[in-house]
Amino acid sequence: MQRKSIRFIISMIVIIMVFMGLFTGCGSEKQLSEPEAAEPETEMDAVSEEKEVKIGWYAPGSNQYTDSVGKAAEQFGKDYGVDVRVIYGDTEQATMDSSIRSMVADGYTNITSFPATEGAAGLFDELVSQNVNVVSYGASTSVGSEMLCVASDTEAAAYTACDVVIDAMGGKGNILNVLEVLTDSNTLKRRDGVNRCIAEHDGVELIQEIADINSIDEGVAKISSALSANEGKINGIVCTGTGSSSAAVQVLYDYYARNKNADPIYLICIDTADDVMKGIEDGIVYGTMAQNVDAHGYVSCAVLYYMASEGYMAADNQFLVDSGVVLVTKDNLDTYKDDLDTLTKTITEELTTKYLVKP
Repeated sequence: MQRKSIRFIISMIVIIMVFMGLFTGCGSEKQLSEPEAAEPETEMDAVSEEKEVKIGWYAPGSNQYTDSVGKAAEQFGKDYGVDVRVIYGDTEQATMDSSIRSMVADGYTNITSFPATEGAAGLFDELVSQNVNVVSYGASTSVGSEMLCVASDTEAAAYTACDVVIDAMGGKGNILNVLEVLTDSNTLKRRDGVNRCIAEHDGVELIQEIADINSIDEGVAKISSALSANEGKINGIVCTGTGSSSAAVQVLYDYYARNKNADPIYLICIDTADDVMKGIEDGIVYGTMAQNVDAHGYVSCAVLYYMASEGYMAADNQFLVDSGVVLVTKDNLDTYKDDLDTLTKTITEELTTKYLVKP
């Protein structure tokens, strides 16, 4: 009897232990096989976690050029849903400094600006050291303290302008090169472009160079004097300044009025001022190099957007994003703006493969 009791007690202990093991095992298996699932991230959650991009655009004054660039910057903001603040100041460096610092303080930590003076280099250097993305447009500082510059390759554009004149002249003849202010680094680059093009063409000579033109009236006087001094010898004129272009148009209207049977002088200008475009229409001007000023506003903002939103940086050995030019003649007088739009789109699409890289 005693043995039966002992067996009974042992059997009960074993049964209890088995049941405890079963319950413990079931509990453990449930914990492993059914972990608490995290809530899936919704599209709205992803959007809300994206870094907000705020771009500050500044111009040292309001004129035909800066107004066009500013409108292009605003258009980029609309196309990409980005906050772009546009401010027009004046030519004083102090105004530029205070305006841009104010934008940065308001959270606009992606800045694009035309350098008001060489003093802009110090401001840009200061901002970059504070992790502010800085891209200049139209022109760069001489020391290149900004990250990138979106502008025309002025030397290449001048070379192309001269090449067009030489082609119109039949590949030979004499060229008058009309420059503006020689203290401007861009003017020196344009001179180099014209001289290089002439040197590469046998049978083409630089008959005279005019420089230091500070106004249209001064340009009219100097160009008229050059035509008189080289009467019948000038076959082409290259003008790489806006004011000098308008001056050359006036001079040639008068020249052809006084010389009904004169041989043609092939004039290539720069930009699309009304008098230049009218000159093309009337056959006084052979053509003009239309700078892609919209790209100065649109592409500079696109560069900042990629830097801020996706962490891109300037690729090695890349500083100038060439906004390009389009030759305007009678043939495309009504359609050249479409060509410029296409060019801007192409440059924007090439940014992350040609000018920008991820670190």
